[in-house]
Amino acid sequence: MVGVLICTHGNSAQELLKSAEMICGEQKNCETVKFAVGESLDKLQAELDEKISLLDDTVLCLTDLKGGTPFNTLVRLTQKYPQMEIVTGVNIPMLLQLFINRGQMAVSELVDSIVDAGKVGVYRYQAAKPDTNDEDF
Repeated sequence: MVGVLICTHGNSAQELLKSAEMICGEQKNCETVKFAVGESLDKLQAELDEKISLLDDTVLCLTDLKGGTPFNTLVRLTQKYPQMEIVTGVNIPMLLQLFINRGQMAVSELVDSIVDAGKVGVYRYQAAKPDTNDEDF
């Protein structure tokens, strides 16, 4: 089963995992790392390295922001972990798709499916506007 690492600025990684587990149940082979205000890059990299080493060979990392410190640090770690995949813009629809399908799809298919789920999960609700062309009888 693909290992999952969620790393974000602040506490959102842990909270996203808790929310997804409310729906999908407790997840094994899954770790979270938060990047705290004032934390050194060396400390973040050491924590990420430690958590990745706890997971299975193939690890899928989800981060909040392309170009952010968690993303950039994970990109550096791909030298040590070449099988690692990184996807940014993590949201709950992505996590649900990942947790439901991670034992059933090849990693490349899984990555494509969670990216699609993340995009589809973004939706703007607009209330229906009343029809103003009704004639009074």
